[in-house]
Amino acid sequence: MQNILLVEDDKVIAEGISFALESDSFKVNWCEMGNDALDHLNNNAVDLVLLDIGLPDMSGFDVLRKIRKTLEVPVIIITARDDDADIVLGLEGLGADDYVTKPFNPRVLVARIRAQLRHVRMQNEPVQVVTKNHKEVFAINEDLNQILLNEQVLHLTNAECKILSCLVEKPNRIHSKEHLLSIMWDRPHGSSEGTIVTHIRSIRRALNKIEPDNEYIKNHRGLGYSLVL
Repeated sequence: MQNILLVEDDKVIAEGISFALESDSFKVNWCEMGNDALDHLNNNAVDLVLLDIGLPDMSGFDVLRKIRKTLEVPVIIITARDDDADIVLGLEGLGADDYVTKPFNPRVLVARIRAQLRHVRMQNEPVQVVTKNHKEVFAINEDLNQILLNEQVLHLTNAECKILSCLVEKPNRIHSKEHLLSIMWDRPHGSSEGTIVTHIRSIRRALNKIEPDNEYIKNHRGLGYSLVL
């Protein structure tokens, strides 16, 4: 679960944002004051900061200046101030990653947060991302031999990871059992097609733990399997 620090002095707005983020599986810590936010950042791991500009104790711009002296955490400014000078100062002058003016749709804010977090991950980890309707579904990290579904790690064996990677990298294409065997072992000798059936069953169980009753993997009788997006 990714940690979001919300720095916002308006309780109603903070509650609305927190509800939207927590409904989308984020953990939210809320601070009303800039100094409290800086203390939190010094003592806790934070994946992204949502920062209001008009805070009671100090300007959000000053908070951002202090953050940028020591941290590279993504910061999205959320404010009613839509003056061009403020936007330029926040993004170019102080290094904010995004600038969102109030009022805004909480779902749009969630999408912007996910975009920033995805950008950070792609900078730090060599991943291949597969999206549907502009939302990340699968991500493959070859260096870690890891596949994520909806940004959650799937617990797979090495063989299962190879099979699912093959399906994810070329979605909506039918892969024969023979081909999947060759992907799994580099050479299929000594393995039966029943081995693939067993692994596909295990992969489906892993997918269902994150997204119950999904139908990502389709069985094409007599032909093989495909990943449906």
